[in-house]
Amino acid sequence: MKRGHDLSGIMKFATSPAWADHLRDALDDHLGPAMEEFEFEFEDLVEIVSDHWAGVLWGCAFEDLLTRTVEPGALNLVDDYIRRRGWNEAGPAKLYMRALQSSVMSLYEVSDVEAGSGFLVRDLIRGGDAVRVTERSASQTLKQWDRIGTRVVIVGGKHLLSGVWIGVEKGPR
Repeated sequence: MKRGHDLSGIMKFATSPAWADHLRDALDDHLGPAMEEFEFEFEDLVEIVSDHWAGVLWGCAFEDLLTRTVEPGALNLVDDYIRRRGWNEAGPAKLYMRALQSSVMSLYEVSDVEAGSGFLVRDLIRGGDAVRVTERSASQTLKQWDRIGTRVVIVGGKHLLSGVWIGVEKGPR
């Protein structure tokens, strides 16, 4: 059984015949306009922006797919995967998938950074109170007033960043 928030199983499942077209649709929704405007294919993206950024862009589209309900049958990738393959996933991974399923991408402002522990984020789009995010690695690179595009999910009573976040440096370096 896998551990933690490993999404490799559901990522592979998303490329199966039942979901591959929906994954392609999500990728096209996110990257299609740029690919059309600048005349390149998804396979060329690594050469254009690097492995890291191609992975981040793919991850944004993938996380978006996790939130979608598709026809026919009002299916959701998370529900379908857990129903068919959930026996192969640890409880924390299933909870994380469910949290992603109902998540929203937004723009957050970072403050009160505690390196190696976490930080506060305030949703600049939807408003509301700041929440403390538990995060080890990002808390070592983010600075006060940085802005990040991500999903904040609640798992086990803790606020966590999704696997994909894009930072805009605003704070002093």
